[in-house]
Amino acid sequence: MVPDRRDEEEIFHAAIARPREQRLGYLREACDGDTKLLAHIQAMLQSYDAQDNFLESQPLAQNVTLNDSDLKEAPGTVIGRYKLLEQIGEGGMAVVYMAEQEQPIRRKVALKIIKLGMDTQQVIARFEAERQALALMDHPNIAKVLDAGATETGRPYFVMELVTGVSITEYCDKNSLCTKERLALFIQVCNAVQHAHQKGIVHRDLKPTNILVIQREGRAVPKVIDFGIAKATKQRLTEKTLFTRYAHIIGTPAYMSPEQAELSDIDVDTRSDIYSLGVLLYELLTGTTPFGEEELRKAGYAEMTRIIREKEPLRPSTRLTQMKAQTSTQIRNPKSKIENDLDWIVMKSLEKARDRRYDNVSALAEDVQRHLNEEPVSARAPSATYRLRKFLRRHPLRAIAAFIITVLVIGLAGTLILLSNERYLRSTEVSLEQKNVLSQAEFFFTREEFGSALALVRPLLDESHVKKEASILNDRILRAVRRKVQHITDKIETDSEDIDSYFFRARCCDYLGEDKKAAFDMSQYIAAGSRGKTFALTLGKATRLGPSVNSSDPSDHEWMPRISLDGLSLAVFRGYDEMLEKWVITRLDNHSLWGNPILENRFSGPATIVPGMTTKDGLEFYGWSDRPGGYGHADIVMMKRETLESPWSGPTNIGPLVNTRYAEEVTSISPNGLEIYFCDMDFPRPGGNGGGDLWVARRISIEDPWQKPLNLGPEINSPASDSRPHISADGLKLLFDSRRAGGYGGADLYLTRRSGVEAPWEPAINLGPQINSPVDELNPAISPDGQMLLFVRYGDIWMTPIIYPADYSE
Repeated sequence: MVPDRRDEEEIFHAAIARPREQRLGYLREACDGDTKLLAHIQAMLQSYDAQDNFLESQPLAQNVTLNDSDLKEAPGTVIGRYKLLEQIGEGGMAVVYMAEQEQPIRRKVALKIIKLGMDTQQVIARFEAERQALALMDHPNIAKVLDAGATETGRPYFVMELVTGVSITEYCDKNSLCTKERLALFIQVCNAVQHAHQKGIVHRDLKPTNILVIQREGRAVPKVIDFGIAKATKQRLTEKTLFTRYAHIIGTPAYMSPEQAELSDIDVDTRSDIYSLGVLLYELLTGTTPFGEEELRKAGYAEMTRIIREKEPLRPSTRLTQMKAQTSTQIRNPKSKIENDLDWIVMKSLEKARDRRYDNVSALAEDVQRHLNEEPVSARAPSATYRLRKFLRRHPLRAIAAFIITVLVIGLAGTLILLSNERYLRSTEVSLEQKNVLSQAEFFFTREEFGSALALVRPLLDESHVKKEASILNDRILRAVRRKVQHITDKIETDSEDIDSYFFRARCCDYLGEDKKAAFDMSQYIAAGSRGKTFALTLGKATRLGPSVNSSDPSDHEWMPRISLDGLSLAVFRGYDEMLEKWVITRLDNHSLWGNPILENRFSGPATIVPGMTTKDGLEFYGWSDRPGGYGHADIVMMKRETLESPWSGPTNIGPLVNTRYAEEVTSISPNGLEIYFCDMDFPRPGGNGGGDLWVARRISIEDPWQKPLNLGPEINSPASDSRPHISADGLKLLFDSRRAGGYGGADLYLTRRSGVEAPWEPAINLGPQINSPVDELNPAISPDGQMLLFVRYGDIWMTPIIYPADYSE
């Protein structure tokens, strides 16, 4: 005869309230000779005591076969290809060993095997579910399943990656991680759980002891383990029937979602894991769970499930404030500061109604990342309507009148205020923004930085709020520029050899929109600086290359243009750092339009090799990379090939004589392959001139090693940042960008030249207003035929023709 359910639960709860050494005597007396009832409640107590072990037991399971016999396995036992070394974990169903695999590779693994006496159909089904769940997943933050099998006695086991870390909360506490660092680890955990959900797997028991943190390459990496009670949401995990019976609690109470506490998980979905992640985030922020394990244990079975399903937890910030007020309480993260958006994120994850939680784990991770980025989060504090609705449910008769009156008064007052003030506030806000811009323009004007001042004031000439003020300031600037032109003209008439005066007058003429005068002065400036030299360089009008080269997406930035030796292929790069794309555009001949861009390669991670240039014969390639194992922040690397049709060899670091612990980047190889130019803009090398210099390394022949680099010196480098060198195909022109004083604003393009490949470089000159502007001009490159100059402006590729010889006149 089946014992009365209420008697069974009363005896069970009375037993767990007693010390363990007193339980057996109490049970014998309470069961009054009913041996089946005694055995069943003893099984329930053993499952209850093991609830926090490596594999969770089922507190009310009725079909578990308990067996007190010793395990057959022990350290030294060989199971399949694995030799057991030591026991590292034990749960209600299984034992976990550290084992050594000897074939086909030698490594240490974790081997999990079902206990003797636990091999019932339901336990084996749960064990196989974990094995199948892990096999479905492949993510760096989830312990990998490596193998599976059965012992000679038929007990199943599986082998997985050995994770020798500590729980995520213990790791954070021992290393005194700040809130920002804890959130970064939490995002990695979310990404792992989202991967499981995409594979149709719900973990159902996420908690700190199932999330271990290891150190890998100096970086903390969390690993999610123990899918022992995972549930498939999209496919069957095993051929055996796996289901949760009525009155079986699956999970750990402190981290359990309300729907798991309903005594049936038939309808449990991925949002249950979102709740558990919310509990984990709560604990990472405050050092405690929303409902303490001791509180739930003392409450008794029925009260415990009611608390989980109905009681609203304190906000993390409120809980932390209470804990700090109690001097006797040890706070895990005493320096933590919980801002409003973190409260919102946690409480949205812990909503009792799962349709009010995040739709998926990715949305939760994105909100945490938005908080780290100081961006608005999608979670919000519960609306007034929602709070009032819950209040009305508790006090329907007393509150309904006050509720209606309050809503009407607030709604009417709010509507009137919004209608009367919205337009005024918006107008005031716009006016203040524009006046602030005018103030900045006035500041630049007083410093005679006319280009920057005009760039700010001209967009405001048609704005109604500041139109008059902008027009007055614009006229003042232009009058000052004209006076400056007259002053410079007087200097030129007094001393026609004053080269710099032509440059400054050209810049002023450019501000006034007098293009022909500006072009004439620049031709004089370049010609005066080129007397007795082998060539002059004159530039035509700069134009932005069309959509065949530049992406229409404003978030895409093209940079570092490179034209092939035959002029028929143009390579450009998009993206930065962790994700870099190489696009190639081709044309039929040097007079045809460029075709559609084709994605040639995509690089990701810190091992990216950023391409530089190839030698004239096309057999050596030089780029730079922050690959592990280098000498500094960025090193120069090379690749070779035997013929133009041969594949490239693997990248080789060119060695410590050139590369240092600083930065060697943006390489440009000379046509003969005997000089390599680079810059150190991110981490300047010692012995330079300022915030970033140009350097050159040389070698006697292509078979010889590279020699120690030389700084190009003050004739070319300045105290400001000089970077991104590019040497022409004839080896006689070197272009770069610089933020030195005396330019047109931002970064400008500069040129230095030499009469022969053995001759020294001449002083660098600014390429003038035909190409330089108040914004940044970067990444110069001359086409191999010397007819085109490419550069980057506004994140797009621009082009200007090169005219030989200079051909400007009044």
